[in-house]
Amino acid sequence: MSKKILFLKICYTKWLLNSLLKFLSPRNRLVIYVSQYLDKSIVIYQSLLYKKYKIKRSSNKISLRKLIAA
Repeated sequence: MSKKILFLKICYTKWLLNSLLKFLSPRNRLVIYVSQYLDKSIVIYQSLLYKKYKIKRSSNKISLRKLIAA
């Protein structure tokens, strides 16, 4: 799943959860389900961001090592 699609799903789910919380109790099963889905989506999104950061950071280290060695 791409980062952009996942971000849009998170925004939509967040909006849905906020709307449900206006009318339903936080102990309602639907609210709990949507909240758990939002948590899972956020974890996946953050892991994608971390992987991208890790790749970028490792490529920067390699280029710095080449500069130091030269």
